[in-house]
Amino acid sequence: MKYNILIILIISLFINQLQAINCPAGTQDVNGSDNVGAVANCTHCKPNFFYNGSAALGVARGNTPFSPGTDDNTGRCIACQMRLAAPVSTRGQDADLATQCSRSCPAGTVLDDGNTETFQLTATECVKCKLSFFYNGSAALGVARGNTPFSPGTDDNTGRCIACQIPLAAPVSTRGQDADLATQCSRSCPAGTVLDDGNTETFQLTATECVKCKLSFFYNGGAVRGAVRGNTPFAPGVNNNTGQCLACLVPKAAPVSTRGQDADLATQCSIPACPVGTVLADGTTANYAERIAECTNCAADYYSTGAFVAGTSQCTKCLKSKATPSSSAGTNANIATQCDVSCPSGTVLDDGTKSTYAALASECTKCGPNFYTTKNTGFVAGTDSCTECTKKLSSGATAKSFAEATQKVQCAGNFAKFLSISLLFISFYLL
Repeated sequence: MKYNILIILIISLFINQLQAINCPAGTQDVNGSDNVGAVANCTHCKPNFFYNGSAALGVARGNTPFSPGTDDNTGRCIACQMRLAAPVSTRGQDADLATQCSRSCPAGTVLDDGNTETFQLTATECVKCKLSFFYNGSAALGVARGNTPFSPGTDDNTGRCIACQIPLAAPVSTRGQDADLATQCSRSCPAGTVLDDGNTETFQLTATECVKCKLSFFYNGGAVRGAVRGNTPFAPGVNNNTGQCLACLVPKAAPVSTRGQDADLATQCSIPACPVGTVLADGTTANYAERIAECTNCAADYYSTGAFVAGTSQCTKCLKSKATPSSSAGTNANIATQCDVSCPSGTVLDDGTKSTYAALASECTKCGPNFYTTKNTGFVAGTDSCTECTKKLSSGATAKSFAEATQKVQCAGNFAKFLSISLLFISFYLL
């Protein structure tokens, strides 16, 4: 019994299938099926199909109402030339071109005006490659141009244009068939780069042929001029910092062309020295990479006089080093910060008390209290020193100029010594 029922069901399904009717081209029922029991149910245009009011593709929409199930232009829907990213099914009467289809020209193409990227009635209006795009005869980028004629409005390689890797300074829009690489694009390598031969600056098929930095140019790892070298690998043919090389400020005597990734500053360029006594902000490097203004510090044991200008100012060697010298920013590197500014032993400033000078050691113009010199003529302030008295004055000790600071004036003991010797002789005489 159960087998009989199964057979009946199969026969019924077969009969229903025989009775099913296909919808007219491009149409379906409200549930998305194009195989229906009655053609009157074929009420909708499929996704990416539209009803043109009974008019043909490329003609202005007619006024004839949509007639579900009619197997002619009044009941059929036309395939979109350019599809929507998210297509929908719409009732035939409402399923016009703008609702169902994209009206954007195929990639890289425009209308005959050279600018408009949206067609009105048919994609065949898209007859030109737009500015800085070219047609490669249906071949891919980097391949020799093919022989396939340009097919306006076709959404594949025969109707699309390819973006130039290096745009022209004054780009033009050209009809697809004539819009070859040489017409539409620059074939100059990205700035500072050349082909593998080390000299040629013009590529043939693709900018990726531009693999080397030319003579006296270097690759800075994607970083801008003056910045620390970045970590971005060199990208041949890319028209930005990752595929361009920068001119050396100071070329080498025997420059070389080097593959981009290996063409660092030290390989390609002479690295110039900072002004005398100055270094980079690291406190030790005396050669700048890109800009002389990188020379921002006075080196250890050097100081700045006046207003410091990085890359222009020099720093002066300290006459006397500190125990632990260090580098300082030029704007802060005064003599007191960078150097030992103690006066030579036994000398003081003109005020008679201070033993550290402000700017020059020659400020140390006197022997201090209880210090003297035997060099009363030819004494060099800031260089020569004064000798400490063996016997100091108990009162009245003052600083004196070098001409005045004799031992007799600055020290005690000459008369006392004479007196003690005299008394000793008298004692012996009395005995």
